[in-house]
This record gives sequence, structure tokens and C-alpha cells, in this order.
Amino acid sequence: MELNIHLPTLLLLSVTINLMVGGLLWLVYRLRDRQTCFRLWTLACVTFVAGSVLAGARTVVDAPFVTVLAAHLCLGLSPWLVLAGIHNLLGMPLAGGGRLSRILFACGVLYVAGLLVSYAGDALVPRLLTALWSALVFSVAIYRLASCARTPRLPFQILQTIFGIHGILMMLQVLVISTSKWDLVGLDVDAVLTLILTHHLMLATATVMALPLLAFTQAERSLKLLAERDELTQLLNRRAFLQQGIAAFEQARAQRNTLTVLMIDLDYFKEINDRWGHEIGDSVLSFVAKIMSEELRDGDIIGRIGGEEFSAVLNTGSYKEVEAVTERLLRKIAERGRWLDGRALNLSASIGGVAMSPQTQSFNDMMRLADSAMYQAKDKGRNRSSLLRCQAECRAWCATVARQTSACSRMQTDSGGRSH
Repeated sequence: MELNIHLPTLLLLSVTINLMVGGLLWLVYRLRDRQTCFRLWTLACVTFVAGSVLAGARTVVDAPFVTVLAAHLCLGLSPWLVLAGIHNLLGMPLAGGGRLSRILFACGVLYVAGLLVSYAGDALVPRLLTALWSALVFSVAIYRLASCARTPRLPFQILQTIFGIHGILMMLQVLVISTSKWDLVGLDVDAVLTLILTHHLMLATATVMALPLLAFTQAERSLKLLAERDELTQLLNRRAFLQQGIAAFEQARAQRNTLTVLMIDLDYFKEINDRWGHEIGDSVLSFVAKIMSEELRDGDIIGRIGGEEFSAVLNTGSYKEVEAVTERLLRKIAERGRWLDGRALNLSASIGGVAMSPQTQSFNDMMRLADSAMYQAKDKGRNRSSLLRCQAECRAWCATVARQTSACSRMQTDSGGRSH
């Protein structure tokens, strides 16, 4: 079996690329508020380069403690540092935490012990141990990335693919070394291991080049969350809610589906703020936001649009379904809001809702109609919902409000004229 691979050249190229990428990662670490994951990934590049150089020196230096033990400790540390950086990026402890991390720690102790025992003997044994350890670390990394629900998924999937191929190559190396020890298969072991090493070097380089992509997309995600989320409740802010609501409205109209817009306003919230202070008022808003997040479905859009006002877009136009949702929200707010932070607040809310109809012109129209329905609920005594069933009912209610407003204005004008 002939391989047209000049391994020293490939090794030199891999070392050079890893040093360059490591330098870039270190520069990013210095520029991005010293984000720990970049420092760990820089160290992963450095230890990989150190391990590769020390292992390559075996042909000219007869010092197994350096060229075998130290080399394989560096090569084994490199994937763990990559995993630790991923843990840090995902907001986990560097070791990861949980039963899986305890298993990994125990395997790491066994790996180091195995190297200490075997480094002075057959050179293939440390390679087998390092391959097993690397495959285990890559498997844990794949699991961590797969169990993370963050978006966008593409950088996660790229790294999972690289780690998966890497793990398979490491297990293939274990298989080749094991069969060579017992002469089970007639293989040119050196040639096969050289081929595996070639792919290993390329995958290691691909890994360190893909890691910044993961970090930058997560940083962009964090900035987007800051721009779109209400700081107190972590719901969508008004701007983001309207953007997503308009998009949902246009999609529903294009697909001839229906949706419902709800407006939720806390009753007597100003009195709560005046009596108990803004700190309790903030607790109330966070409490109501939590109830809405718990009671509404994942596909629904929820936002705080100002003060004590919340809004939601439900992916249904069924009157019975919407009525059940609003009654459940009112009941939960009243039951769990009787006492909050040791104070008798007796919370309640008024909810207005309107379903999309063929005559609905825009999402903003639905917001205005839902707001009118919410005031209708307040006029009827608060702690209730008012759902406008059809466009005619919506227009009728708006006309009634307009007439009442006009009548009040005339009465004020007449009173002013008589006083003069």
C-alpha cells in the first residue's frame, strides 16, 4: 500500500496553521473582553502544536519521557481544552458538571495512569490510549452541542460533524492498533496509521477554524436578544413583538390561516406602584410574564408592549380555544397573585382579543381592535375577557367608543360655556 503523503510537510503545515489560528484566537481573546472560551481554544492550539512537535521529535531524540509521555499528554489535553471552551461558551462550568463530567474525569485519570505505565514500552500503546481518550472527549462534545437548544444551528452542526468524523477516525486507529498487536489482519499498520494521522491533522485544523464561527454566532445571538427582549420580563419588547406579529399576520394571510391577538392589562397597577413601590411593581410584571410564558404555547408570540400592558399572538382563530386560554390566564393571575412577596396584592387583569378575519387589513388594525376589546372588559368590571367574534362586532364597538368620547367632549364644552 503506497501513500503519496510527505508526513513531515503535512505536520509542518498543520503546526503552522494551528499557530496562526491560535494567534488569531488569542488576539480575539484580548479584544473581546477576555472571553474565557477563546483563551481555552488558544491553549488547545498550543498544546496540539506542542504535542505534534514533541511526537515528531521521536525520530531524532531518544527520550520517551518527552517524545511519548509529554507528547501524548499534550495531544490528550488539546481536545479537552476545546470541550472546556464549548462549556464556557454555553454558560457551563469548564468541567461541564453532571454525571457525564464525573465519568470523563475518571476516564482522564485512567488515561494519564495508562500513559505513565506504558510510555517507556511499546510506542503503539500510548497512541491507542490517546485515540480512546480523544474519541470519548469528542463524543461528549457532540452530546453537549446536540443538547443545546440555541440557534442558529449551523455552527453546532458543523462542529458535530467534525467531531463525529474525528471520533470515528480515533476508534479506527484503536481498531488498527489492536488488530496489529494480535496479527488478526494482514495490514500495513504504519501506512494505515499514517493515513489516519493525515486526516486527524486536517480535522484538528478544521476544528480550530470552526470554533470562532460558533462563538461569533452566539455573540450575535446575545446582541439580538438584548435588542429584542424587555430587560425586566425577558419577553419581546414592543418593537420586536410588532415585527414578529406583522410577519405572523402576513404568513397567516398568505396561507389562509387564522390567528388571534390578545391585549392584557393589569388592573389597578398604578395603585400597586403607588402603595408598595416600584420594586413590587417590577415583581408583579415579572410574575405575570412568567405566567404567560407558562400558559401559552411555544409557537405563540408574547411581548410586553409598555407599562403594565402585554400582548400575545395565538396561532388559532377558534373562539372556544381563545376563550379557554384567556380564562386560564385570568384564573392563574388571580389565584397565584393574591399574595406576592408577602403582600396581599389580589392581582387581576383585563383581556381583550380579536380573531383575524378575511376583512382584516393589517396587524396594526388587530392591535387596535384588541386594545378596544380590552377596554370593553374593563368597562364591564375588570378581571374578565372580552373577545370580539367578528369584524362587524369590532367596528360596532369602536363606533360606540367614538360616540361616547364625542358625547363626553360636548358635555365638557357645554359646561365650560355655562361657567362663563
